[in-house]
Amino acid sequence: MSKKAVNYLAGALMVVVVIVLSLDIHSLDRERRRPVSEAFDVEEYVEHLWENRLPGRLEEAAELSYLLELLREDPDEAFDNYSHKLGISNTHYFYVSGSGVVDGIGEETVTVTVNETVTTEFETTYVFGNAVRDGSGLVDIDEFLNMMDFNMVSVYLNRKVKSEVIEPFMEELEPGTRVWFTGAAEINRLHDLPDPLRIIPIQISVTDGE
Repeated sequence: MSKKAVNYLAGALMVVVVIVLSLDIHSLDRERRRPVSEAFDVEEYVEHLWENRLPGRLEEAAELSYLLELLREDPDEAFDNYSHKLGISNTHYFYVSGSGVVDGIGEETVTVTVNETVTTEFETTYVFGNAVRDGSGLVDIDEFLNMMDFNMVSVYLNRKVKSEVIEPFMEELEPGTRVWFTGAAEINRLHDLPDPLRIIPIQISVTDGE
């Protein structure tokens, strides 16, 4: 190869190197792992969901006694028509509603008897998991660029439930208190029906036993 050709080749390689170094190249994995604060305002998202979209969904919640009976008699209909889940998971999430009387106040739960026959427990201390988010059926994983953003929606929804629903409820609670509620429950389709069913309350109205 002539000296002139070598010089041309070297010059071309230098141009390529300069172009490559000037590009901001990073992997898709790096993009998907970026901190939530860089691209997603989770507080704004959750506030909009809570104030504008969730109320309508709560109005559609299945009555608890009816749903439990349906789960025993026709589980396929119950899971297909009243639950939401992610992908092919066997963990399903339901929104349920009902009214009942507080029977007991424990360290982690409050026991409520619904329609004098059904016993359920409200989660009052440890509010975690995805029941509130996924039970709504309103948060589509495909709308998010990374799993951190998606998971933070659950974290902030759970915080909101704890501070705005459960803590005020606990302040006026005593055995015999009558309550109306709407909440989220998690049930695995392959397991026996939990008894009592645990619910994360999303709305609670206290009627002082009247």
